[in-house]
Amino acid sequence: MPKIVDEQMREATRQRIMRQAASEFARLGFDQANINAIAEQAGIGKGTIYLYFENKRDLFLEMLRSIAQVQLTVIRAALAQEGTLRQRLERLFRAFAHLAEEESDNFNVYMSALYGVNRAFQAEATKLLRDYVAVIGLMLEQSQTRGEIHSHNIEATALMVLSLTESYILSAKVLGQSELVIVQQAGPVAELILRGIGTSVS
Repeated sequence: MPKIVDEQMREATRQRIMRQAASEFARLGFDQANINAIAEQAGIGKGTIYLYFENKRDLFLEMLRSIAQVQLTVIRAALAQEGTLRQRLERLFRAFAHLAEEESDNFNVYMSALYGVNRAFQAEATKLLRDYVAVIGLMLEQSQTRGEIHSHNIEATALMVLSLTESYILSAKVLGQSELVIVQQAGPVAELILRGIGTSVS
């Protein structure tokens, strides 16, 4: 088998393991999750998983880093496009709503590492939180340069934007709202955020 094909197959298997791991860790938490069950769900032999990951902790950390990479790519894409601050805040809200729905296991694992049963990995999850704040902060700096906002503390403002967005979506999901219903609130939530951070223009 050509080396490049072999590497592609190996990476595909690695990604499949991490997807199944996210499902298991989201459902049971790190302590209760069974690495043999993850291997079985991924369609590989129980011992094969150790060809890809040293142990369950290594698997969790690699999965968390992969989640961070995917989520940051989605968020950066939502904020990189042109538009007013309100339009970008709406895209940010919709991006988080999509992640919470379509990548729900990944989203739940990340949140559980920050605040829930997987807090043993809080330091790693906090890196993603800091990256989120930095990406949102960059958008706010651009908006401030254009005169859309006047903020004395961009980092604090970015954290507020992130907190309001994530907490709204998490609460709405707990209440059983669908992604469609949640994304319909992108405009009103963006307007509330704009008022909260003291925009100079609507």
